Amino acid sequence: MIELLRFDNLSDIKKEFESIGVDTRAFSLMDKKALCYTTRVFDCKFYHANILKQEALSIGCDVAVEKSTITAETRITNCLIFGDVKRLLRLAEKLRKQDFEFLKTVGIKLETYLKNALKEKVVFAFKDKRFILKDNFLIMGILNVTPDSFSDGGKFNSLDKALEHTQQMIEEGADIIDVGGESTRPNAEAVGLDEELKRVLPVVEAIKKRFDVIVSVDTYKSEVAKRALDAGADIINDISGLSFDDKMVDVLKDSDCGIVAMHIKGTPKNMQKNPIYSHLIAEINSKFENIIKKIEKANINIERLILDPGIGFGKRFDDNLTIINHLEGFKVWGRPILIGTSRKSFIGAALNIEKPTQRLYGTIASNVVAYIKGARIFRVHDVKEHKDALKLAYCIARESIHPE
Repeated sequence: MIELLRFDNLSDIKKEFESIGVDTRAFSLMDKKALCYTTRVFDCKFYHANILKQEALSIGCDVAVEKSTITAETRITNCLIFGDVKRLLRLAEKLRKQDFEFLKTVGIKLETYLKNALKEKVVFAFKDKRFILKDNFLIMGILNVTPDSFSDGGKFNSLDKALEHTQQMIEEGADIIDVGGESTRPNAEAVGLDEELKRVLPVVEAIKKRFDVIVSVDTYKSEVAKRALDAGADIINDISGLSFDDKMVDVLKDSDCGIVAMHIKGTPKNMQKNPIYSHLIAEINSKFENIIKKIEKANINIERLILDPGIGFGKRFDDNLTIINHLEGFKVWGRPILIGTSRKSFIGAALNIEKPTQRLYGTIASNVVAYIKGARIFRVHDVKEHKDALKLAYCIARESIHPE
């Protein structure tokens, strides 16, 4: 009797070692052999690709290239490197010693990506909070204090209604309340600074005064972020990925708040006007790399950062499905991934449901798949339903009704 297994992390491999009584001294010698990855390298010159393949074959990995690369008829090719982690790390070490700068860079990135993907702990830490999100998850409840948000515009744009809804979300299990004062739906017009401040600040102040809950503020304006932090906000959720307002990084540097940085193509006004990607996941990761460079240049603790691939923000419907299905591709940064699919149009398109408020089941399905693929923070309208669904997904992942 045999059983086919596929491992996604070193912890599961070690559990299997323990179950059959493997000598613990052998764990580190074997665990990385049981975990395999495939890495895509873009735009290799033919001689880079041929060296890459030779080096990979010499240690038991392999590289797939365009068929005419070896004869130089193909001058530029994409490559697929595949093998177990132990050999891939050896390949990265060999590439770092190459004279060609391109191959050195591939080696450095390959090593960094693998080490981040293999992290035993993924930490989100800000102020006095510290969350280990390897398997656990956080629910971010949406509180739109706007008249025109796509799903619930106008429902909570009075202080009493906002506080009532906040209390409901907390009772249902929200870990974070995300306050938004400007609709960022497709084709939305920008809101002026004074109007956004008028909508957001009283709500943040009132929530922090009445409830013991983490408050996030959804804004890309540095002045709104600064004033919201002064009012007690704990997290700044910037849909622009720190790119719309040059002063945002300075505001974040001067605080100890959490940071959510999202990928967006264009602006809310124009982002859905035929967004096209050549290599979707790689292009999002390129933006994430720039975000991390900004964070590091400002000497901001990287543990404060969450990354959001921006479902629906400059994405075609099928792009959103691809992002969710390939969330593992964002683990290369070693940061928690936030996903925001709640009631969005791609769910309506897939299920033929026009009204956003009727997209609950589709949203739950998308978020459970996202959890399995690696997302750990979920921005949702419907808190209780997601708390239950994700708790069960968590139990399944841990194979225990009472996980630690």
